[in-house]
Amino acid sequence: MANRRVGRESGAAMSRALSLAMTALLAWMGVGALRCSASPLEGIAGWEGDRFEQGYGFAMLGTLVAGDSAVSFPVRITGSYLYYNYGEAGGIVKVRGPGGAGLVGIRYAPTWGTVMFLVGGEIRWETRKRELSPGPEAVVARGGVVGEVDGDVAWTRRLHPFWLVNYSGSARYVYGRAGIRFQVSNLDWRGPVTWSVGLDAVGQGNADTDALQGGGSLECVLVRSRLSLNVRGGYKDSASSDGGRRQGGYVGGGVYKRF
Repeated sequence: MANRRVGRESGAAMSRALSLAMTALLAWMGVGALRCSASPLEGIAGWEGDRFEQGYGFAMLGTLVAGDSAVSFPVRITGSYLYYNYGEAGGIVKVRGPGGAGLVGIRYAPTWGTVMFLVGGEIRWETRKRELSPGPEAVVARGGVVGEVDGDVAWTRRLHPFWLVNYSGSARYVYGRAGIRFQVSNLDWRGPVTWSVGLDAVGQGNADTDALQGGGSLECVLVRSRLSLNVRGGYKDSASSDGGRRQGGYVGGGVYKRF
């Protein structure tokens, strides 16, 4: 319990820092937004989970407010569902947390790749249920700051390292992913389909549970439809606050569509 209290206190400090960053970003964007125009909508959805009933799913709709040739301002709304469990004296506690968020940010896209920073607010309706315990589940609404940094580098025409770090203030949860993607077909992007394979590593968790995982991915881009589909999977080692560990596989997938 002490570890979880420490985790929540440090999470609160991070939320305050991200709140300050969001305020500064919104003020700066407000000055430049008058000269900007919106791009077409884009949608992203995905899910990742394992056989231990731990995972995360989301759906996002957003747009890019164009600035100059290299700078734009993403605006997004997101719905998500986080679920996991952890061991505690007396049994297993199952946590379920649907939520929603709104984010704004800045995207820098020079010739060598992209870097994007997003920050916003979210609310999550969390339930914690001890396994085999009688009584109804209590739902607690938790608000917080959400922040994300991601990007990629066009190292060569085929090779693209990438990274993503996301923090959910309402769940005090950090998700980090980094890897490399290798394009195996349609290098000039003139054909109808582009295939890529990749390797990635993930670290994620909060004061209740954490995990390290690694695996591979396969991506198919339908160029004319501006649609990307990907699947991934690999090995996962997770731990909970009572010191227990579980090992096994994980699977995931995602879709991206520009309208």
